[in-house]
Amino acid sequence: MSVADLPLEQVTKQLNKLVNVLKIVELEPGSAVQRELVLVKVRADNETRSQIIEIVQLFRAKTVDVSPEAVTIEATGSSDKLEAMLKMLEPFGIKELVQSGTIAIGRGARSITDRSLRALDRSA
Repeated sequence: MSVADLPLEQVTKQLNKLVNVLKIVELEPGSAVQRELVLVKVRADNETRSQIIEIVQLFRAKTVDVSPEAVTIEATGSSDKLEAMLKMLEPFGIKELVQSGTIAIGRGARSITDRSLRALDRSA
């Protein structure tokens, strides 16, 4: 069996080598809340600023910085939502963009610790 056959296992092993990684848990798609974060700086002047702020409100994002030449926006959500917002902002001119990868947490009351304890119980 090659590494290409087990890409998730390979990534998990590499991430476990990092100092700050405490635990890695594979979550089923429907059993987790997933989000991404984007910070985007958009060109803005007195004429376009109100249009940009209207788009920000439409996507339930936040304006986190305003200057005479630009507006910085913080948005969280699915990759589809963020992509749609960025398409609406593109005509104004995106000066800078920083985006996280997808992060997730399991739905319900169970925590990662609870999941790992159950796995230990099953292996005993």
